[in-house]
Amino acid sequence: MNQQPAFTSLFLSSAFTRQYLKNSYENRHINKPAEKAYQNSYACVYYVEMGNQYFQQGQKAPLTIQPVLLFYGLSHWLKAALLTVDPDYPATTQVLAHGLSARKKKKQGYQFLSDDVRIQKEGFFPYLSEKLFHVKQISGEKVKMRYLLLSLPEMQSLFKTVFKESGLQQLTPETASSFTLPLDAFSDWPDTLNTWVRQLSTDINGTLSCRKEENMLYMTLSSLPSQGACFFRQGIDGSYYAPVIQPLFNMTYPELLVHYMLLYQLSMICRYEIEWWGELNYTFASNDLPVIKEFLNITQLKSKQLLETLFFGE
Repeated sequence: MNQQPAFTSLFLSSAFTRQYLKNSYENRHINKPAEKAYQNSYACVYYVEMGNQYFQQGQKAPLTIQPVLLFYGLSHWLKAALLTVDPDYPATTQVLAHGLSARKKKKQGYQFLSDDVRIQKEGFFPYLSEKLFHVKQISGEKVKMRYLLLSLPEMQSLFKTVFKESGLQQLTPETASSFTLPLDAFSDWPDTLNTWVRQLSTDINGTLSCRKEENMLYMTLSSLPSQGACFFRQGIDGSYYAPVIQPLFNMTYPELLVHYMLLYQLSMICRYEIEWWGELNYTFASNDLPVIKEFLNITQLKSKQLLETLFFGE
């Protein structure tokens, strides 16, 4: 993954922000781009600066309150990103709701990895998905925290060590656009392989050719996937990953939205499930704690990196 300019600094200039918005609106053929860029420039600056402050405080805060600060930090940055493509945001009050919902009361024996989050018909999350990534989410769909975490490249090492499982397999580059993948990485191939290739094909703006030789799958892509991809993932170091377990094959969440969903759920837990959250933090009795700590460490770097790619491209 290439080093991108720091949006957290660049968007603190109203002049830079105004020009960026104008260019973005012109590219999308939005009426009166200069006027709307002028109207939105300071709102965009304030969203970025508020996001910066939440994240900076989140990095210093104890784990007990860190999810809330990081969630609001990412939310403000994503609102700035929305303004770059939608000059009228927020046009209605419906898009101000989270667009996600959590189980109201945690049951006895609750485990974070077994919990799920539900997609709402309206609100910030589905609106964000459609506007920024052109992915329409399914209202009412539930997704488990375990699978969201297993879809992140940087979580693979911890899951392999603690739970003896992984959701993604790193692709070995042969050339700039060709990769290999060991077929034994799939838990139940060949039954899932055709589905896997179909899903892979939908994630790239180009063609994909595959061939099997012995125990390897060879893939050649006419174009590399973007950070908005739902199937592919790209690690902090630029390596590509693809899912090798069935529950991840049909997930329609770009990686940035996965970070948002996980932070949403954790922020709700530490605000409203005080007894469980306190017990988790102070008894050290659950595998949930190292998973949550690892994710919070990762998201502080990765979510910013994903946003910089969203703003400035590969």
